[in-house]
Amino acid sequence: MSSAIIDEETVVQNREEQAQPLSRTLDVAISSFLVLVGGIFGAAGYLLAGFADVDRVASWVASGRITSTEMSDLELIDAVYALIWGSGVSLTLTGVMLVVAGIAFFGFQTRARRRFDATGIVSPSTTGNAILGAMVTIVASFVPFSPVIGGGVSGYLNRGSDSSAVRTGGLAGLFATVPVVTVFAVVIWSLLGSATGLTAIIVATLAVSLMISVSYMVGLSVLGAYLGTHPSFVDAFSDAE
Repeated sequence: MSSAIIDEETVVQNREEQAQPLSRTLDVAISSFLVLVGGIFGAAGYLLAGFADVDRVASWVASGRITSTEMSDLELIDAVYALIWGSGVSLTLTGVMLVVAGIAFFGFQTRARRRFDATGIVSPSTTGNAILGAMVTIVASFVPFSPVIGGGVSGYLNRGSDSSAVRTGGLAGLFATVPVVTVFAVVIWSLLGSATGLTAIIVATLAVSLMISVSYMVGLSVLGAYLGTHPSFVDAFSDAE
């Protein structure tokens, strides 16, 4: 056997060792987790939206449970109702998107695995890995700079080139912002019904916060993906396993 053939086999073997599809068991577990969490979010949002009632909020204002020195009673009732209803709707939409993400993740990973089994060519699912990275970011949201972790996972699984991994990390960051964008968008939209000076300030503050949050999550996810595809990071990760 020539050295060229040996070198080619070594390259193929190393490539397969570097980026093989996840196991079916892990795919099922991740998909089930996303669907379960999505169902919980959807149910909670549905109940919260149903709990929003103008008469109930009016009774809170009349009894003094909710007060404001900047709004009239009618404006306060509208604003509080909009916040409750908007939060419920945003949670419901987030739940639906998580369920869809779980189903999509399983589909993309299954297709990547079938391609690998049929051809032996390693072709990681960019979208599937991005969804997984986004899920890691959301789950680890209590950890400082969690998008770096999610981006690192997606970049590590989609490694092969810096551009491919970084693109996957950016996608993971965008996917992770979807629940945040949904919550902000629905709450802002619901608040627009009570057009007061204070409401305008709140909406403007929320809009600026949203832009900062999206930039933060996408930027750190890209950084994490770059680190995840970097050789030294990959070696350290492999040694830890």
